[in-house]
Amino acid sequence: MSITSRAVLLGVSVMWCSARQAAAEEGSLASGWAEDFTDQTAFQRNWSQYGFLADGRDDKHPHGRPVSGKNVRPDWWQVVDDALRGRNFPEEFHPAGITRKIGGNDVRVSFRFKFSPGGMAGITVRGPNPIVERDFHVAVLHIRPTSITAADNTVLHPKDSPEAAALAKQGGWNRKFFYAKKEDVEITPEEWHALALELRGKELTAFVDGRKVLEYTTLAGDAPKTSIGLQPGGNKKDVLDTWFDDIRVEQLGR
Repeated sequence: MSITSRAVLLGVSVMWCSARQAAAEEGSLASGWAEDFTDQTAFQRNWSQYGFLADGRDDKHPHGRPVSGKNVRPDWWQVVDDALRGRNFPEEFHPAGITRKIGGNDVRVSFRFKFSPGGMAGITVRGPNPIVERDFHVAVLHIRPTSITAADNTVLHPKDSPEAAALAKQGGWNRKFFYAKKEDVEITPEEWHALALELRGKELTAFVDGRKVLEYTTLAGDAPKTSIGLQPGGNKKDVLDTWFDDIRVEQLGR
């Protein structure tokens, strides 16, 4: 066999293996997964971190300088005692985040969480959002000691408007974040609680400690799912911790 033929066969073999690996990963994501943070290697492999550094805040980056991968602040996210700790710092204008891939359409995301007094636990579900025209949040929950809130995203200006065109020319993003629905609920800080989020089509339902606490019709929750994201949160006065553990992603039937 000639060197050229061997090179062709090798290339075909590599492509076949890559396609097989991608198909296996897609199938795994579609069937769901579980994470208990006992395997540090798996945590580093499966989760992606990002955040906004306060020293880079300007008109173009009002939240701060965006960073990800090796450039993130190492104390934003750490596995401690087999649980994931997210830390929020008062000098920062936006909490750090961490994401992991999922698949499918209708999903259930459940986990245990606890936070400091005055803290927050955030969960997002992402997908190709047709409203803001990016792979972005299609469902958002913010959980605080006295409330749970569903948030959403819409456009800042009508898509065909001169304002939208001017914003695009400036390199801006035609997006408006807003709090859509809030329910009062008592969640004791510094104690573990259970949260479950179910997303069937556009219908979002949230449960805390087994009790249904919120229902909301999202704007784009029926988009195919690509990842989930977690966030800590704080009062911009203190260093506050939010803990996550025993995360499970499952597919739902209609």
